[in-house]
Amino acid sequence: MAATVKSLRQRVETAIDAVTGFSPAKHPYNVFGRDPASVLHKRFAVGVPRTEPVPNRRQKTADGAVCNTALGVTYCIRVKPKDQVASYDESLDAEAEIIKAVMAESTALRADASISFAGVVMREVDPAGEWIIGEIEFTALHILDLD
Repeated sequence: MAATVKSLRQRVETAIDAVTGFSPAKHPYNVFGRDPASVLHKRFAVGVPRTEPVPNRRQKTADGAVCNTALGVTYCIRVKPKDQVASYDESLDAEAEIIKAVMAESTALRADASISFAGVVMREVDPAGEWIIGEIEFTALHILDLD
């Protein structure tokens, strides 16, 4: 069965939204964290920066194309001015919670895709020192419908 890129993004968002304290951002993935108005404590955005066909695999209109789709998750944690190291540790805990939520054995999330943890792309404090912004990447192996 084929999985759409849209459904993969939405399923990852739903899995993270179930984690206590987290809520989806109102801004898209490409903007979230880069625009100061988009940043709120324990908000996150899920995007799909790229989809690529698996090399050396046949692509047939009737069968679809076997693809790897990158699923990026950006999140923010507020830095407490009087305890910045504790805030950094809180961001590492948040990162672990997000990874566990996406990698959980959920039939809805993995119905027609194999999702793997690809790595932590970024952990940084914004220039004003108010937010820790992190980005995590997952990869979904799935069939993209060509018909």
